[in-house]
Amino acid sequence: MIKMLHQIQSQMSSFSKTEQKLATVILEDPESVVHMATAVLAKKAAVSDPSVSRFAKTMGCSSFPAFKVKLAQSLTRESSHMSPSVDADDDSAQIIDKLLTATGQALDFVRRHLSLAQVEDGAKMLGEAKLINVFGLGASASIAHDMQHKLFRFGTPVIAYEDSIKQRMVAAAANEDTLFIMISFTGCTETTVDSAKIAKAAGAKVLSITAPGSPLARHSDLALNSGAELEDTTRFVPMATRTVVLSIADILITRLALNKGQEFDEQLMQIKESLRTTKIQ
Repeated sequence: MIKMLHQIQSQMSSFSKTEQKLATVILEDPESVVHMATAVLAKKAAVSDPSVSRFAKTMGCSSFPAFKVKLAQSLTRESSHMSPSVDADDDSAQIIDKLLTATGQALDFVRRHLSLAQVEDGAKMLGEAKLINVFGLGASASIAHDMQHKLFRFGTPVIAYEDSIKQRMVAAAANEDTLFIMISFTGCTETTVDSAKIAKAAGAKVLSITAPGSPLARHSDLALNSGAELEDTTRFVPMATRTVVLSIADILITRLALNKGQEFDEQLMQIKESLRTTKIQ
């Protein structure tokens, strides 16, 4: 995508006199223009208010506010598609510092957005289920398998599914004793939302870790905030959001374990003991 500042510079010679006045003001101080109202920019460039709107449309934007968004994007440094936290020219020290800072912010996000009531409700749903199915697609699939790896210790059958067709069939075969944990950073993946609808129609419970107000959240009995606002997972490799979801899963599972008490503690020790002979002495 050609950034707005470069686009203005390249088209300067073809602008009308009015457009050139506006372009000159914008190029001289783009940081200030981003925060200007239409009337302020018009006055500074000595043109009419409608001229500002027409200039924005000339630059391919529907309005002056839309133009300012594109202009602001031109002022940002080029980021890596790995993460919005790092820039393309960062050295190793900067990568370490920025990613660890972003991880800390993700954990703080969980602290601020996960309520005590949600933890209690989520653990109760896990504890009452006779069968747990964990759904995740793409980057969410590995988190689904991580949850399965931890939840099987409770003795409740738990299966992770990452195939959308299987997910639909499993949802259709559910009943009121089945709990579905659906992980979707944005909550807008059509197949996941469809599976939630099918599961609900079958009488099952749906616990989702997803974006608040998303289609998936609206079809869930309990929706926990996935932290999708921390990064655009449609553009970047999920890092902060993955930290948020894994942390929420660990909190719910730990709450469930403590609810189970001494009996579950002994069960964990029995599982660990079974692994003793698998280690090289």
